[in-house]
Amino acid sequence: MKTVSRSLSLFTRLSIVASALLLGQQALALGTDAGTEVSNWATVAYDVGGNVQTPIPSAPGGNSDPGAGNPTVFLVDRLVAFTFDASDNVHTSVAPGDVQAFAAFSLTNLGNAIMDWDLTLLDLTSADPTINGEDDTDVVLINYTIRVANDDGALGVPDFGADLAFIDELGEDETVVIYVFADAPVTLVNGDVDNFTLNATAADDATATGTPGTPDPLLTQSGGADDPTIIESVFLNASGEDLSGNATESVSDGFIVDSAELVITKIAAVFFDPFGSGKAVPGAIIEYTITVDNSSGDSEATNVSISDLIDSDVTLVLGAYGGPGDDIELNNGGLVTTCSADPSPGDNDGCTYDDPNLVVGDAAGPITVAIGAILTVKFQVLIPNL
Repeated sequence: MKTVSRSLSLFTRLSIVASALLLGQQALALGTDAGTEVSNWATVAYDVGGNVQTPIPSAPGGNSDPGAGNPTVFLVDRLVAFTFDASDNVHTSVAPGDVQAFAAFSLTNLGNAIMDWDLTLLDLTSADPTINGEDDTDVVLINYTIRVANDDGALGVPDFGADLAFIDELGEDETVVIYVFADAPVTLVNGDVDNFTLNATAADDATATGTPGTPDPLLTQSGGADDPTIIESVFLNASGEDLSGNATESVSDGFIVDSAELVITKIAAVFFDPFGSGKAVPGAIIEYTITVDNSSGDSEATNVSISDLIDSDVTLVLGAYGGPGDDIELNNGGLVTTCSADPSPGDNDGCTYDDPNLVVGDAAGPITVAIGAILTVKFQVLIPNL
């Protein structure tokens, strides 16, 4: 999975992605620039009766006057060719509450003209095909934005001053990085998947009508016989035209939630009774076991805190797990410790008890439950005699 280390700065993460996208972009643009004017004429020399005649130049509509020729002119047409790829074939890993998670893409202009590309985003559902081996779970990340490193194709950290849903003035053989950003609501759970499709549609910037900073009109495939007086468009991409007649390529990607997946259990068992009945009778000691199970989680759970209200009909047993101060037992992934049930966190053992409030994992000793680990907390209470 495309796991983003929380310890890396945003600059570092983006630089790594940009460098990766640069690799493999070795194709070259396709020949003479679109809009290039090609102009020439033919000249015919001949003799009549052995006498050399004045040469006659050609003209597009025909010419017989030696001094009245005109050049034949045509404009080189536009070949629309580009690659559009995701940075890898795995989903971006997010945790509930993450902001500005991103997936990265690259587009390279292999055609023979400076062009714009319009970018649109389509959210997918469970009814759509699997992407990168992940099925959409019909959850939606929020605040989707598209940001483009519009700096003449240079790969680097883009200017995040404004979101930009189009690629502006991309030259021949130049590559630009596109980022799709999204925020993960805190309500998402481990294994949630949100798939999306990013579309890039070629736009017209082959003539002086192209306006930097403004998305140009979308291109349509030119049909019929060639018109030498205008720049026409030929689509070379394998996808050809989309249903609207535009040159569009699509790449699908997604975000997957990697989170702790906690299952909380609390059970009570008779630890001792004075009559040997094994029942919860007056004078019996009951042991509570609270289990925090992260064995199915894909991320550790941090700052874990367990609170419990001790019922007024029972009293907390002190020293139950070895002696004074050993009032509560913790087993965190095999590491067994004890802590004291006192009203102050000053001893820094991570437990406080201010009757009736028992807290395990207080501000002085927060608990981490690792991926695949199980935490158990045990304490005992006494049922008073009548």
